[in-house]
Amino acid sequence: MVQYRSPAEAEPSGVEKTRLHRIVAENTDGTFVTAGDANVEVDSTPINREQISGQARLLIPYIGLPGLWLRNGDFIALMLWSLLTSVAVAAAVLGVSSRRPEKDSDDDVPPDDNTGDGGNGGNGGKETAPWAGHQNQNTVPWPEDAAASPVQRLSVAFGIVAALTIMTVVGASVFSSAAFTATTANASNTFGAADDWEPPSVALTSPGTIVKDTVLLTAAASDARSGIRSVLIQYAPAATGSWVNLCTSESTPYACAWNTATLPDGTYLLRAKATDKAGLSTTTDPIRTTVANSFTVFLDDPGETARGTTNLSTTLSRPGTIPYTVRVEYSVADSNNWKPICQNLASPYNCLWNTAALADKAYDLRSVAVSGTSITYSNLVTDVLVDNHGPLVSLADPGPTIRGTTTFEASASDAASGVAQVQLQYLRSGTSTWVNMCTLEDEPYSCRFNTTTMAYGTYSFRAVATDEAGNTSISSATSYRTVDNTVSTISVQDPGSYLSGTVTLRADANSTAGISNVRIQTAPAGTTTWTTRCTVNTSPSTCPWSTTGVTDGLYDVRAVLLDSAGKETVSATVSNRRVDNSPLRAADIQSINGSGIAGRVDAGDTLSFSYSQQVNLASVTPGWNGAPIPVTVRLRDGKLLSQGGKSDTIDIQRAGSSVNLGSVNTKGDFARNSRTIYFDGTMKTSTVTINGIPRSIVTVTVGNVTYGSNSLRTNTNSANMVWTPTTAVKNTNGAASSTTPVTESGSLDRDF
Repeated sequence: MVQYRSPAEAEPSGVEKTRLHRIVAENTDGTFVTAGDANVEVDSTPINREQISGQARLLIPYIGLPGLWLRNGDFIALMLWSLLTSVAVAAAVLGVSSRRPEKDSDDDVPPDDNTGDGGNGGNGGKETAPWAGHQNQNTVPWPEDAAASPVQRLSVAFGIVAALTIMTVVGASVFSSAAFTATTANASNTFGAADDWEPPSVALTSPGTIVKDTVLLTAAASDARSGIRSVLIQYAPAATGSWVNLCTSESTPYACAWNTATLPDGTYLLRAKATDKAGLSTTTDPIRTTVANSFTVFLDDPGETARGTTNLSTTLSRPGTIPYTVRVEYSVADSNNWKPICQNLASPYNCLWNTAALADKAYDLRSVAVSGTSITYSNLVTDVLVDNHGPLVSLADPGPTIRGTTTFEASASDAASGVAQVQLQYLRSGTSTWVNMCTLEDEPYSCRFNTTTMAYGTYSFRAVATDEAGNTSISSATSYRTVDNTVSTISVQDPGSYLSGTVTLRADANSTAGISNVRIQTAPAGTTTWTTRCTVNTSPSTCPWSTTGVTDGLYDVRAVLLDSAGKETVSATVSNRRVDNSPLRAADIQSINGSGIAGRVDAGDTLSFSYSQQVNLASVTPGWNGAPIPVTVRLRDGKLLSQGGKSDTIDIQRAGSSVNLGSVNTKGDFARNSRTIYFDGTMKTSTVTINGIPRSIVTVTVGNVTYGSNSLRTNTNSANMVWTPTTAVKNTNGAASSTTPVTESGSLDRDF
């Protein structure tokens, strides 16, 4: 019987486990055929010698007890056994009688003549033994010629005792040291286990996919019980699988130098075997690497995005005098379905990749060097995004007459690589040169421009959008708009996206004819029902607006200038500003970088959700009392939500339940294109009091990445996040939270 690790593919459950089976045959390739001790059929998968971690021994009850007593120092039991055994042997040997049987009168009666044997009692004329047929029933017959003396009988007895003693001592010296032993199921018997029955853990660090010269191979091993005795590091050519011992290390660091210069180039397997001080061992799964001391193929990375015709350059390192041809191939990312781009390339192995014929998506690239039947593959260049289509872009009409400082606004989107920047430009009629007003890299693509720097006349306006791949699109021109700064200009400042309580409304007014007054007005969004909130005839033009007097909802804001000549000038409208005076609403969203990289979501970063009042914590997640609980932090690229690549979104999840914190638009680019990343996290709550009102703050601390670590980006832009809560969260009185989004307070910064 042997103990071995049965691989996952051999188990019905698909999980690796330890088995104790008997070996029934050995194959010609050195593997063993096993079967369960109660199974007629053999196991489906043979095992090799390296899988065996122990051998079972059968112990027969009582036969080895004297050896066990001697080994364990139980000398009282051993002395009693010795005494009883000696008495039993002596009794068996000395109990044989040495007395000859006495003759009776019948002994002298001659034999019957009718026997026909000539008077010799049918003995063929031979003399019959005097004791034959006359044994005493109370004694053991002993022939006269075989009689033994008492000294001889004692010698036999002590010889038997000595033989048993020698067998006991020898048996104790070879007592089984199996990791697990057991006797039969008798009530007096017990099961015993060694101090260490678990094999050690071991891991071998990969030296890389391609190695050359001398590389350091490092293993990590541990054993919580008996400790590590040694770690063996081995290599084998992948074609043969013949393992070669590279080094054995008995102390940390478990490492050795591998001189690959002495080996033929090719693919090799590496593994480490750790043995603990109890004799148990564990072997790592093989790691595959390529030795390339004499020849390597390298494909230059064309960059994260590609469009049009892109040059793909291949380099052959140390090709020697062997002639090679090179082909360059592409595959849709992660599909491993390779197709040629260029074939039979000669030095200098440049390939022009025409991406215009491909769909806009991510691709993998590689080069292949061929010489006769020898094929060598290059490094893999992954996730090159092909994008040959420009963004969608449009410009909002600034109005027929433009004066003073005016807001110009564009909309832009790109489904592939994302929008890199938007430029807002103007062109004076009769000229051919477009002039840039502002360059914007983040939404909203709007800016306020002082038109007083422009000469009086008619102008055209447009927006130019460029995506991350370099494709450019131009909006339709808004033409024949008059810039007139000789009369009056007025604009209303944006009071903010979300309004509550008393809000200060401000307007900027200018008129060469003098200002009579400025009226600041509001109207339900999309209507013409304007209500004057204040009339101001002094500068600056400001007034307070108590939003508690209106119904919560979206409102437009504008200002009207009346100059001294009696002419009115109406400002551009600031649209869709939400009034929200709900008892419970989102108050703020903030993030803090932990000990990781600034601008990158990583372990230790925190995200704080602030409410305007205390909330019922069980409405945030069922059964929660505010104590720290584990959660999952999900980061998704904005393209997955049709928000653009620079509007990545974070939400909080919990296994087996819900977390009702809504979602956070980071307004940043933290994840690669169309990727989703998961982190461990911890959620807890605290309470702060502001202006006498207690508020709940839910804080989520980001943990380690559990999925998608290779898709993380470091965001380089500064922006304010936007949190959109849900009505599922309620305050302590049962009032549901408003869904009005809240923008991160404070100056622009790189979050996380």
